[in-house]
Amino acid sequence: MFERNGQVMRRTLQRNMEGREPGLQGRYDLQVSLAYATELLGYTADGLVTRVRYIATASWVLSTLTAPPQVLDRGSARTLDAYNAPNLQFFASEASRDDMERRLIVELSERVTVGVAIALRRHLAAPTAA
Repeated sequence: MFERNGQVMRRTLQRNMEGREPGLQGRYDLQVSLAYATELLGYTADGLVTRVRYIATASWVLSTLTAPPQVLDRGSARTLDAYNAPNLQFFASEASRDDMERRLIVELSERVTVGVAIALRRHLAAPTAA
């Protein structure tokens, strides 16, 4: 179900962080892992699920590319979204779920980007030990 979301997250983060200058040499390493939880929210009288909520979490670690790498910061971002699962409308349900997954990834990518920007600002503003 979520096999492609890691790839989509990576591409979205690259676009967010490269800005107008894609392909610049990286100076830091960012590792992100995705995790999902689901909650069933709505049911028909005969017990079929009609609404599903996903809670998505992206945990990230920012480190230098030096040997050995130095962890600069770590954090996590969390968001949730839901979709309707209409009875006997498989394609409508799949389209709704796909849209929800895209929204989750975009939101998580934005939150991770902000977290990394804050971490880098803090790191670059910190006095270096001589």
